[in-house]
Amino acid sequence: MTEEMPRRFAPDLMAGQVALVTGSGSGMGRATALEMASCGAKLALFARREEPLQETAEMIRAKGGEALVVPGDTRDEASIETAMRRIKDHYGKLDVLVNNAGGQFISAARDLTNKGFEAVIRNNLIGSWQMTRAAADHFMFENGGSIVFVTAISTRTALTGFAHTVAARAGVTGMMKTLAAEWGEYGIRLNCVAPGTIKTEALGRYPIPMERWRELNRSVLNRMGAAEDISGAIIFLASKIGGFITGEDLYVDGGETLHLGHDARDMIHPEMFQKRQRADGKHV
Repeated sequence: MTEEMPRRFAPDLMAGQVALVTGSGSGMGRATALEMASCGAKLALFARREEPLQETAEMIRAKGGEALVVPGDTRDEASIETAMRRIKDHYGKLDVLVNNAGGQFISAARDLTNKGFEAVIRNNLIGSWQMTRAAADHFMFENGGSIVFVTAISTRTALTGFAHTVAARAGVTGMMKTLAAEWGEYGIRLNCVAPGTIKTEALGRYPIPMERWRELNRSVLNRMGAAEDISGAIIFLASKIGGFITGEDLYVDGGETLHLGHDARDMIHPEMFQKRQRADGKHV
């Protein structure tokens, strides 16, 4: 969350709550952790690399917030257990889990090995399950809580070159809905946030210039999304604002998926949609 960004939520919205955000060393995870801290939450920061987590923690502490750095790997049950024990020792509870960590690589399906496919499934789907199960076992089955998964709009579409991650993200969405049905009696709410094209450091991992990303962007709002667009949606679902919402899949894509149908601007008469003067003299 940038310093210039105006406050969007009350400073006590999440007061007294403890939130664990995976992948909180950069991008959407960092933005979520910073904004949750500005809402009064105490943060636990989880990712494989400790240095970026320490940077996020210092940003939180500089604003008067509290942050605990718990490095770990969502694919490694032992490191997850260690993190949960440290959170319990330090804070005594956990109210919110944001499953943001993930990753993938680009590959045509015909070139994708079984090992590569399994690696992405383990990272995105199994990792999310392991974090979720640990948070529920250690904290939420007794005290309730809110879990938000960060997925992708490709769960509703096709995304060529990413069969592995589309399968994983769709699996997370199905898992979330089933867990929401099973765990509601424990006071546990589970939801997904599905980002569209978001301008973060992650885009730089692909051999596509930023200008090309802008050209490819199909948001009807005529801009790429920002990390703060996603953090706001996560806080909406994780906090008491979304207290009666569970099992939902919230698309935060600037209307990108509105283009799933055929677009007459490209297909039939593109000039129909250009600004022009109507017969009654009005400009449209």
